[in-house]
Amino acid sequence: MLDTIATVTGNRPLTGGHLILSVLSPEQAQAARPGQFAMIRILGHSDVLLRRPMSIYDLRPGDNGDGEQAKPAELDFLYKVVGRGTAMMAALKPGDEVGLLAPLGHGFFAEDYLAEARAADEVLHVAGGIGIAALLLPARELAAAGVQQRLFFGGRTDADLVGVNEFQPYVAETLLATENGTLGHRGYVTGTLESYLKSQPGKRLLILACGPWGMLEATVALARRYGQRCLVSMENRMGCALGVCLGCSIRVRGEGHAAYERVCTEGPVFWSEHVVWGADQLPKT
Repeated sequence: MLDTIATVTGNRPLTGGHLILSVLSPEQAQAARPGQFAMIRILGHSDVLLRRPMSIYDLRPGDNGDGEQAKPAELDFLYKVVGRGTAMMAALKPGDEVGLLAPLGHGFFAEDYLAEARAADEVLHVAGGIGIAALLLPARELAAAGVQQRLFFGGRTDADLVGVNEFQPYVAETLLATENGTLGHRGYVTGTLESYLKSQPGKRLLILACGPWGMLEATVALARRYGQRCLVSMENRMGCALGVCLGCSIRVRGEGHAAYERVCTEGPVFWSEHVVWGADQLPKT
């Protein structure tokens, strides 16, 4: 984990208010692993105090000057403008600077996760909206390891389904869903996931999911129903991302203090069966 000032190299607009922010920080880029995240601070605005947590969407090499690709040097962050802080991010231009605390969290491929992925017949990536940002790097690493993969991606409209083309080299098939029916299956992404799970009796599958809480909960219920293991990347509000403020804590299986873990340090990736879902996630009163 490093806390630096990074230079913006690009801020490319996509559809539906989404953008890709690119920053130059070779040391942080080379330390990052699939599923980790960063905290981004907008400089020069005292009224925006907290950093914004962002999944590390992609890592791109720089040019070492002789035409050969160098090690990763730039980090990409896929985000959507939803409030004052992200609106300020959208105004950033090449040459501007941001505060960058990264990489954070343990990501997808601790050794037991990777062993489970290699043992599976297929890995299913399930993304809702901006949750797609956490899954590109895992898809690339699994493809390099020869793991069969499939992408399930849902959003409210077709404008929310950004970044699909980036997955094409790594997945055998992409199944899309929109709530208004403008692209792919009309309904939730979990509808397409359930249809696929039904069609694969006897196969050993591993689900990697990231998206809104409701989508994760529905995905986990399907994984349990069809006897498949599931890793979830949690999206929670964060104050410090260092495990101090406890603002991102979630309920997990355990007793007393062990019944809570911090998304920023113990996560953001958890085995789904380790997390307490539904109304039991709320503190007891």
